[in-house]
Amino acid sequence: MTRYLSPLDLAVVAAYLLLILVAGVWLTRRAGNSVDDFFVGGRHMPWWLIGISMAATNFSIDTPVSLTHFVRTEGIAGVWFFWASAISALLVAFLFSRFWRRSGVMTDAEIIELRYGGKPAAALRLFKGLYFGVLFNAFIMGWVFLAVIKVLGGLTDIPVEWILIGTTALVLVYSLASGFYGVVITDFIQYFIALAGSITLAAFAVHEVGGLSALVTGLEQQGMAQKLDFVPAMQRDNLGPVSVFLTYILVQWWAHKYADGGGKHIQRMLSAENEQHAFAATLFYAFINYAVQVWPWILTALASLLLFDQLADPEQAYSMTMARVLPAGLLGLVLASLIGAFMSTIDTHLNLGASYMINDIYRRFIHQHASEKHYVWMSRLAMLVLLGISILLALNMDSVAGAWKFLLTFAAGAGPVWIIRWYWWRINAWSEFSAMIASGVFATWINIAHGDWLYSQKLLTTVALTAMIWIPVTLLTAQVARQRLQDFVNRIRPDGRGWRGLTSQAGDGLGTALRNWLIALFLLFSFNFGLGWLLLR
Repeated sequence: MTRYLSPLDLAVVAAYLLLILVAGVWLTRRAGNSVDDFFVGGRHMPWWLIGISMAATNFSIDTPVSLTHFVRTEGIAGVWFFWASAISALLVAFLFSRFWRRSGVMTDAEIIELRYGGKPAAALRLFKGLYFGVLFNAFIMGWVFLAVIKVLGGLTDIPVEWILIGTTALVLVYSLASGFYGVVITDFIQYFIALAGSITLAAFAVHEVGGLSALVTGLEQQGMAQKLDFVPAMQRDNLGPVSVFLTYILVQWWAHKYADGGGKHIQRMLSAENEQHAFAATLFYAFINYAVQVWPWILTALASLLLFDQLADPEQAYSMTMARVLPAGLLGLVLASLIGAFMSTIDTHLNLGASYMINDIYRRFIHQHASEKHYVWMSRLAMLVLLGISILLALNMDSVAGAWKFLLTFAAGAGPVWIIRWYWWRINAWSEFSAMIASGVFATWINIAHGDWLYSQKLLTTVALTAMIWIPVTLLTAQVARQRLQDFVNRIRPDGRGWRGLTSQAGDGLGTALRNWLIALFLLFSFNFGLGWLLLR
């Protein structure tokens, strides 16, 4: 259904955009002092602000759109594609957050030369600057633009292109002016507005179908009771859903780009006041992201199954539900919350992508001795270039959920290497090179030649084939210089058992960290599913 915004809705959206502009530009002076200020906020951010910023940038407009797709097609069990990342997020909190803060780098690509050294490490750093700074960030922003188009298409007669141009220009204004300070402060504001918007929509959607009890009863009467299952049921004639579920919880959380943190989260860990704040922020983020904000989306998606029986594109159900159930004014508020979620993701990836392009490419290999002011201005130019690339990619995408899954498989094979490099001395620059290239090649080939495969087949095949490349490459190439390894161990202080006597003083205990990780997993999912049980019985 199509419903256009009322003047009251437009006024609410305009007021929100003005608030964000004022908040962002207010921090302009603090960002222009140095690259360190522009990209990591001077490294004195408190844990609660960083944790909310992490959650805000994950609370993107594409997330409810994609989760609605998963719930409508696979039921609540499909949300495990999202929940599986909580396993990784908690692992990062207990194993890697302190390591990243101790490193003192500006991007995760920079740590390459601390860990390996020499020409191979320099080449790998350049490659990762292009790989993450340009390719990944532009791809992510591309599907976020696509999500905006899908959400706004049925809500206004104003051309969506004009709305995209206007909001993106606003993001550019405060991102270019205030850098990481503006990103984090506006994230804080946007997160609570976005959360309020999603809760409001869920409440109205559930009310539209008669309440929580009527929602459950309605799904059962429509033959969709299986949509309420938290895990897929075992079916003798179709094991596909179960295999995908097992892939989510057993493989996906360690075989992906965010295996040891991921660029946008690492950037926030590096901005923390100290390593304790980095740990607390990552733990806080994991709980609010995976156990709090997800249930309004699930309830809205379940209600949409009763409100709209058959849809050619399930990713349009979220905006169609907004148009059907929200009164004037509140529709504007929820739309503003989604625009804020979109802006939060775009400003994050513009700043993050530019940090790679400047710190790991331009400053490292092209112009090494310029002033801090020069690098700040080049960072702003890099943002503009990155934005242009992402818009071109958006024009060639058709599914947000499909883009999510492809990007995860693209880097899946390199995930194990990014984890193991912190705990085993033998990993070298060629290990990462071979894993990243092989994973991308295999994932692309599988997507083209076997596009009808299940997601689990694509992911497992990519990981297995990539391992057949990076393991022999590691063992057949030269070891990292012993002094380089010793310097790395002294700086990072990892558990010493995988470092072949390089340190006489044990660092962070791996066993203790893993035990605490398992306890945190139990608590998070107990709270998460307890909340779900209270809502749906």
